[in-house]
Parts: sequence; structure tokens; C-alpha cells
Amino acid sequence: MKTIQFSVISILFLLYSCTEQIDKQDFNSFLDEPCMIVNYEQDNTVEGEYIIVEEINIQDSSITIKMPENFFLNNSNLSNWMIGWGNDQPLYDAGVENLRTISGIDISKKIIRLGNIVRGNGFPQINQRIVFWNQNPSGFVNKSKKPIIDPKFWPEFTGKSVSFGSIEYDSILKKWIMIVNECDTSKVQIYAAMSGDLHNWEPANDGKPILKAEDFKSCKLTSSTIATPVVSDIVRFNNKWFLFLDGFNDKGKRTIGIAISENSILGPYKITEDPIITTGKNGAWNEEACFYAKVKKHKEGFILFYDGKNKEGLERIGMATSFDLISWTESANNPIIEQHTGWRSAIGTSEPCNIEIKGDSIQLMIAGAKEFKMGAWHHYITKRMYMDKSGNVNDTQLGIYLSTDGGKTFTAHKNNPVFTNDYSNISENDHLGGNLKLIKTDSLDYLFYQGKSSSDGLKYNIMLRERKH
Repeated sequence: MKTIQFSVISILFLLYSCTEQIDKQDFNSFLDEPCMIVNYEQDNTVEGEYIIVEEINIQDSSITIKMPENFFLNNSNLSNWMIGWGNDQPLYDAGVENLRTISGIDISKKIIRLGNIVRGNGFPQINQRIVFWNQNPSGFVNKSKKPIIDPKFWPEFTGKSVSFGSIEYDSILKKWIMIVNECDTSKVQIYAAMSGDLHNWEPANDGKPILKAEDFKSCKLTSSTIATPVVSDIVRFNNKWFLFLDGFNDKGKRTIGIAISENSILGPYKITEDPIITTGKNGAWNEEACFYAKVKKHKEGFILFYDGKNKEGLERIGMATSFDLISWTESANNPIIEQHTGWRSAIGTSEPCNIEIKGDSIQLMIAGAKEFKMGAWHHYITKRMYMDKSGNVNDTQLGIYLSTDGGKTFTAHKNNPVFTNDYSNISENDHLGGNLKLIKTDSLDYLFYQGKSSSDGLKYNIMLRERKH
């Protein structure tokens, strides 16, 4: 038998060719351009070589950097971008603590001319790492810096934050309905807001919860001591509304269930007693938790993606299929996405956010964050805890994985992550939440998402961006 040997260069070439082939397919990706540049390689998939400040000219507000070859930024596209750097101290060195706009780039001299300060102050230091951030990824613009939902809509709402479920159009009510969850509270009640234009929202269901905490008492998704389930998606099928929820049972295991309404999206809902997706056996990749279900019509049935977690806290993506949204068959290839590298190097944070399908091609958006450098060496001896990585350190951002074989295998988008929060906006300047909804109309694309604020109790807010066709 002959032994076939591949060089490292050959393997990398094959991987590169595979990625390029997938990227060139006719798939309408609504988010596909870079939104973070953290290294000289401009790929964010490996740590690579950080972009370093080499010179500073305070008089003309410019810096000279080690500029990557074929740098993505230039004078024609820089208006959407900011430059960021840390404070050179533990916990505050993620490349977002100080931000300035960019007024110009001299590619030949490797000079970046800095514009207005939008967060923090001053200039980066010589030999300091810098990160470039896209404020309007793929042309989606946040016209209002304020959240679109006010928890004061609902008199009984007691959570500090609003957790985003999803948005669907109800033909009976002739309104867009947004389902949300209480967040940062011991109990969770589920509420609804409604809108006729996707801009202006008001309380639905007379401001009352559509599902109360006590509604889940006989449901195996909950226990007497752990918070009640939260909604992660909504699907209309056979003239019924299906809410996909996840919660903790009496054994502390997190599982996925459904609630069904045969009338309006506002209910009344019948909660199924047993979960539809449950945890695996001891030692399984999903033995501790199955949560954050996202569902999409797929061929003759439906496809569901979810986040699974083991005892070590490692989160990976699982897939299941169904013809009726009630009985589900898990994929034999689970977990279908395991990668935790680069911008997704943290072992947690893998929530599915959005599914786009075209034939056998499936585009799945999932969350990720960059890990901290942990341990006694970094914490106590070097006093450099959390200072050896830059760009979305422990901050959730969103990236795309693409399958061309019906979900058996997935390849990361070359520009990941493709959606980040706007660190210059106080309503979302901490990190992104794990959910998102794209609504397309004839003139505008609406992108609803969840961002976390670094002020006012670290609240989660529901934000909106738009893009003209």
C-alpha cells in the first residue's frame, strides 16, 4: 500500500480553494463584508500578527502603522469605519475602549489620519495594538441610536433587560408582532409588541404577558428553582403558531420545547409537556444543555439548529429535522459545527441567530467570542490578565457558516465575523446578544438585533438597522 503525503502548504491550499469555491457561489448573503480587522492577515480566523502603531504625529492627528498588504480599507470606503485601541491595563485592552473615526488613509506611506473621538480619548501609543471596526456592516445603518422597545410598555415587566425572541406578521391582527422575554430576573414572562411599519412599536395583548411564569408549572422545561423558559423563534405552520422555547428542568438540564396557538400569534398557547430536543447521555457533546433553537422551512419539512453544551462548558451546534415541528430527528453528524478558533476561540457562545436556505446550500449565522488568557500566570504573576488578545475579547459577535451538502458539513465565511455591534453607541457598546431577525421589503431591509449597553445596569436592548435596496 502506498502512503500519500501532503505538505502543510498543500493542505492549506486545499482548504483555501474549498472556501473560495463556497464564497463564489450564487448565494445571497445579506452580511458578507468585513466588520472587524484585528490582524495583519486580515482574516480574524487565526491570531496572526497584530496591527501595531509605529509612529504618532499629534500635530496632524495621524499614526503610522504596520499596514497589511492589500489593505481592505481605503479612501473610498473608510467612512463606515473606526479605529480602536485599549487602555493598556487589565480588563480594558480589547481594542474598543477608545475609538476615533478615520478621516483619511495614505496607503503608500502607511498613514492613518484620525478623525473625531467617539469613545474614550487621546491617541494610541507606539507599539500598541489597534483594531478597525465597521459601524455599518454590509450597508446596514442604525439611523437611531436608541432602542426601539421600551420595557415600560408592559406594566408587569420586572426584568432589567429585554431579551429578543423574534418578529412575524400576523394576518389576523394585520400587524407585525415582536415576541420578547424578561431578562435578568428570577422569573421570566413572555410579552409582545406590535407595529404597522416596523419603526413604531406599542404594547400588544393590552400590555399583559402572552405567557406567564405560572403557565409553565406542569411543563418539563422548568423547575421550581430555576427561571422559566425563553422564546428563541416563532414559526407559522398549518394555520398554527409555534413558539420555540428553552428552559431548565428539575435536574438542571436545559432543553427545548414548544408552545402552540391555533388562533393569533398572541395566543392562547398550549405548552407541550415534554421537550422536543433534550440533552444527550453522560459524556455526550450536549449532555448539559440544548438551547436557542432557530427553525426554517427546508424542502418538504423543517430544519432546526441549536446550541449544545457539555460538562466542560464547550458549546457546539447541533441540527435536527422535522415534518410537523413536533417530532424531531437529530442529525447523525451532530455536532455539525465544532470550530472554536480566532474570533470564536472562547468555548462558550455559539447561539444560532439566522438561517438562509437556497437549494442544498444552507447559510447559518452563529455567535462567537474571543477567549481571555486565563490562569495564575496571567492573573497574578505577569499582571497582564486579559491583555494578550485584541478585538471582541469575551464580546459576542456574529459570523456565517455555509453548507453546500444539506447541512452535513459547514465552512466558515472568509470575512467572519460579519456583524458586530457599534461600540460608539452607548445602547449597544458592550456586545451583541444571541438573536437577530432580517425582514425584507420592496425598498428596505430591516435588521433587528440585541445589543448590550455598558451603562444603566448593563442592559440588553433591541436595536434596528436598515439598508436601502
